[in-house]
Amino acid sequence: MFEAFRRLLWPASGRKRKPPTPLTDDRIVAGYRMFWTKTAYTWDAERRQVVAERVQSVTGAPNFETTMLERRFRVEGLDDQAYSGASLLALLEVLRAVEAFEADAEND
Repeated sequence: MFEAFRRLLWPASGRKRKPPTPLTDDRIVAGYRMFWTKTAYTWDAERRQVVAERVQSVTGAPNFETTMLERRFRVEGLDDQAYSGASLLALLEVLRAVEAFEADAEND
């Protein structure tokens, strides 16, 4: 255990660290999907429906853009934060997937 900490704090001289993996659009969207999946499962079906309708109206607006990291868009009733366009599109995907999953589970 101590050896692992030693290597982190004092790496061997001459040994180069690998640069971090670049942040790609796919990685960003995957992160948004994970965040919204975790969040959406804490909501009841009614809240998910209301949020989906409000997000749909924001993403359907003429000034909407699929920004990756720039947080420009607010959704009434979601919270007080602004979100990126890609985040809101990921939220819609997640809400549709949760709805489909629950509908399928009810039919089994």
